[in-house]
Amino acid sequence: MKMNLDGEYFKSEVKALRKKLDECQEDGILDDDFEEQLDKLSQIEERLLTDLIPYYRVYANNIKKASMEINPIKQLGAFSFDSFLQSTSRINKNLFITSSINSKVQFFYIDIPKDFFDYNQLEVEWSPPIKEIKETISFIYKLNDREILLLGVTGGCYLLSSDNFDKIPDVNEQIRVKRIRNDYDFNGFGRCLAIREGLFVVENGEDTLTLFEIMKENDEYYLVFHKDIYCTIQDWTVLEKINDDYFVVGTKMGKLYFIKYENRQCTITEKKDFLNDEIRQIRCLEGEDGNKNSLIVAGNKGQLKIFSLYEDSKAIKIELNDLKGNLFDIQSKKGTAIVLSEDGIIYLLEENFGNWYINEEATIKDVFFTNVFKLDISKYLLMDIEGKLNLLDIDRIDTPKDLWNLPLYQ
Repeated sequence: MKMNLDGEYFKSEVKALRKKLDECQEDGILDDDFEEQLDKLSQIEERLLTDLIPYYRVYANNIKKASMEINPIKQLGAFSFDSFLQSTSRINKNLFITSSINSKVQFFYIDIPKDFFDYNQLEVEWSPPIKEIKETISFIYKLNDREILLLGVTGGCYLLSSDNFDKIPDVNEQIRVKRIRNDYDFNGFGRCLAIREGLFVVENGEDTLTLFEIMKENDEYYLVFHKDIYCTIQDWTVLEKINDDYFVVGTKMGKLYFIKYENRQCTITEKKDFLNDEIRQIRCLEGEDGNKNSLIVAGNKGQLKIFSLYEDSKAIKIELNDLKGNLFDIQSKKGTAIVLSEDGIIYLLEENFGNWYINEEATIKDVFFTNVFKLDISKYLLMDIEGKLNLLDIDRIDTPKDLWNLPLYQ
């Protein structure tokens, strides 16, 4: 594989600057633009090293092999999470909001340092439950930096607002809770997906997905249900947004349905027989460049497939049928993906040169977690069956700094 790196220009410029520095030591005169040129070269060096990273991962695997490590996060304060997670949303870098199956809505705040070299620096603090909410919340959606939408399984619709979400809020003093008007006779909110800002599809009875949107008039929010805009998919299990107004649905029979919302109707644009058993999770994979060009589908009996979203044939890039257990949760961030198995196994997938592959050597076994959340590059949060949070740290080459730290001669 040929590298397209402008290394010769960089070397010539370094030599030119070094010559100017030598001349400065003799006559004491430094060019006015010397610092600007040095900064420009530093930026070029950063790009060159970034381009080198995947080459080192693939061709210098004997120097550094990717691995994973789990470390507990220190818990502060008097409150904790003592149930199973129903839904969650990330408010900002440090603050998350969760709902549990026992009808509690809580915030947790993670004090994230500038670097992760010492995992003991990570600390988490939980808020007390929000006392105004008495039903299980099935869906949480951040409307803006000050307002959060919550939808309940018995039909409640709540607006949480605060003037300051920069730290763990005092839920009794700093969080305002308001019921949102809902004029439509609706039994309750089940599984839900935002397909565009303010526009959602929601489970509405058996096998039916209905469109609704949240509107604002005179500083008041209200919901509008479009009961005439719906699609019916038998035995559906999970759904995932691909682009605005375009999403995919998986079923118990292993089928995928690609659905487009346009011209005030939901249209199934494509149907594929994908797995031989129930589809448990679908995610768009986030590549190192931040683009989401691939879709990962996982299900029962260790089945996992990845395909490109933007090739006409949707050709399968990876097909694995021999992983252990039912695969039930996936998260992806900047070139890595974590897959959880009910058999207590954590699988790592990595991207290099636009292709995804499973790193079997990094697999962790005999650990049982209920949820995984993406936190940062090569950093994920894991929640265990007791509701405690742990840091999953992927030790791999991610940055130019990692390259500088490599033991090149060994």
